[in-house]
Amino acid sequence: MIQLAFEAPLRFLLLRTDRLGDVALTIQCAQAIKTAYPNSFVCFGLQSYTAPLLANNPFLDAIILTDTCTQKELVAKIKAQHFDVSVSFFASKIACYVPFLAKIPIRIGPFSKLRALLFTHKIIQKRSLSKQNEAQYNLDLLKILGCKTTYFPKIYLTAQEKAQAQAYLKAKFSTQAYRFILLHPGSGGSSKDWPIRNYLTLAEQILKNNLAQVLISGSLKELETYKNMLADFPLLQKNHFFESPKPLREFLAIIAEAVLFLSNGTGPLHCAIALNVPSIGFHTLMRSCKPDRWGPFAQDPSLHTVLTPHTPTGEKLPECKTCSTKCPFYLCMDTISVKEVYQTITHKYAHALTPPTPLPTPPTPLAPKAPSLKEAKICEES
Repeated sequence: MIQLAFEAPLRFLLLRTDRLGDVALTIQCAQAIKTAYPNSFVCFGLQSYTAPLLANNPFLDAIILTDTCTQKELVAKIKAQHFDVSVSFFASKIACYVPFLAKIPIRIGPFSKLRALLFTHKIIQKRSLSKQNEAQYNLDLLKILGCKTTYFPKIYLTAQEKAQAQAYLKAKFSTQAYRFILLHPGSGGSSKDWPIRNYLTLAEQILKNNLAQVLISGSLKELETYKNMLADFPLLQKNHFFESPKPLREFLAIIAEAVLFLSNGTGPLHCAIALNVPSIGFHTLMRSCKPDRWGPFAQDPSLHTVLTPHTPTGEKLPECKTCSTKCPFYLCMDTISVKEVYQTITHKYAHALTPPTPLPTPPTPLAPKAPSLKEAKICEES
């Protein structure tokens, strides 16, 4: 691959205009560029609902929201910034047309759609084959800039955000010594889900065996659905659920306090991994959602577990190109049993669930011996 060579500080625009998980797997690219070009200006363009992921990021100089104005206004805004290089990590219409119309001289992106012809440097990747992680595909686009590809996504929380999450959880569990597992059953349609009833059954088993507290998150509609099922799960109470959906930064800070995070292969799972929280992810084998591409991308892979559909004897099911009701394995996610997940928690994550051993209480110092009457008299005479 031809590498571009630059000497003077540059102005970079990074574009990722799709969903939460996609952005979470692109965060590390800001660090890769800022490390290779430390005196350069790095700006990220993305949707307003995903923008909080990048708040407090030390490798970013600015953020541009791509969905709060017309395309014409966005082009004018970007053109006024005089960017030297744009990197589009997904060939969306905005990520292809806007850098071209803003006349950014160097435009890098994946050659995956016809409109990608508008890039000056088109990188053939064939992401649909899912041969590597999405985060690695994103980093590989930066090779042409001479960037290293050994960075991992990381979300940066402020001390205030952490303190607010801790205060919420102390009030939620009525104790300062809370240890909880966070379950996020929804996926927003981005993947095929492990059944909701399995999540709630698992939550009951965790509570029944005093492994930890549980907290269940979701959208407003999802939370209503879960709470309407409580009659079938007597150990679960409304307090085990979010009262309502949390703003993204608040949600991230709560995730960061969990000892374990469980979810389908969706955005919040990638956020938990970027927060270095141990995770169990439920992934379908449909090619577009395979864990090879959408699984964990972390510096310490041992913290994370990927569970996929399998036969009763434990053999992996074949890959699917599409999901159809005609498929004999249409209910494939049901093959991952609650027992299997519970055993994974107790065997692999036992260290995370064990409360830390309290420090021994230091012995009470002995009170100084009172002088005898004779000793006191001698002191007075002297």
